[in-house]
This record gives sequence, structure tokens and C-alpha cells, in this order.
Amino acid sequence: MRVCKKSKTLALYGLVMLLWAGPACYVGRQYVEIKQAQLRLQDNKARLSIKLDFQLSPSAEDALYSGIPLYWDVSIVLKQQRDFWDKTLSARTYRYSLAYYTLLNNFRVKDEHKKAFRRFSSLQDALRYMQHFETEEMPLTGYVANQCIISVLNISFDKEMLPAPLRPIAYFDEQWNLSTNERQWCE
Repeated sequence: MRVCKKSKTLALYGLVMLLWAGPACYVGRQYVEIKQAQLRLQDNKARLSIKLDFQLSPSAEDALYSGIPLYWDVSIVLKQQRDFWDKTLSARTYRYSLAYYTLLNNFRVKDEHKKAFRRFSSLQDALRYMQHFETEEMPLTGYVANQCIISVLNISFDKEMLPAPLRPIAYFDEQWNLSTNERQWCE
């Protein structure tokens, strides 16, 4: 009986160490990065062009080929600094999904807001398409022309859209960190 208790305790310690040391293997690996972002202004309207370095981790790629769609939210906030706080001029969130269709042997990138999609014959073509993003014209309310506009850009992978059995793994495995760090700049 004591041998069984010791082996369970040892197995538990081993599992804890594996979970603790496992993410250290992937430290520093960023799968989605903002390479370039440019804001263009015209007649109190703004348009943002974004260039990303977009890759999938091996775990995400396996899930995609297993028929699990992947979702990202692109969040954009444009604001100007006022006396004591920042005034939000415009805010938008775009939602995109990437899915693989086994029967058709193709990939689909879908703009969830417009309900529009494009099909691609390879994963590389779909990812290349997702690397370039341009917003619609965003009207700026309360815009002061001689002040800079602070742009806040965040691209976040929606882990909550994964199937329930995969979600706990995605929260602890660094290979599922398919989001960017928030980026701010003034133009």
C-alpha cells in the first residue's frame, strides 16, 4: 500500500514539474507579430493598414487539420490626449476565422462581420492573405487636427472558441499563444 502511495505522489510531482517546465521550452516564440501599421487620415476619417508576421504553431496547425476553426479578433482604438484623459475618437473590432475543409481540401478565411470569405488551396496562401489587413474608413468624432492620434492595436486569438476538451491545454501551452502584444503609437 505504501509503494502505491509513493508512486502516486511521485507521479504527481512529475506532472507538476512537467507543467511547470513545459512552457519554458517555448519562451520567446511569438507566432503572430505586428510588423508594420500605418494610419491614413482624410476628411475626419481614418484608415489603418496593417502588416503582420502570421504563423501557426504545430499544435494550432494540428487542430486546424482536425477540423477545428481558429478565431482572431483585431481590435483598433483611435484616441487623442485631452487635459486629464484620452478621448476615444473611434473604436472597432474585426473578427476573422481560419478553417480547413477536408472534403474540399481547402482553407477558408472568413470575415465574420461582413460574412464574406475567401478560399485557398494551401495553408501558406491563407496565412499570407491574413498577413495583410486594411480597415474600412472609420469616422473620427471630436477630432482635433493639430494633435496626434494615438492608435492602439491588438490582435487576440480567441481560445474560448476552441472545443471544451482543448481549452485547458490552450490556456497553459505556449504554442496556443497566437495573439500579439498591444501596440500603441502616435501619428
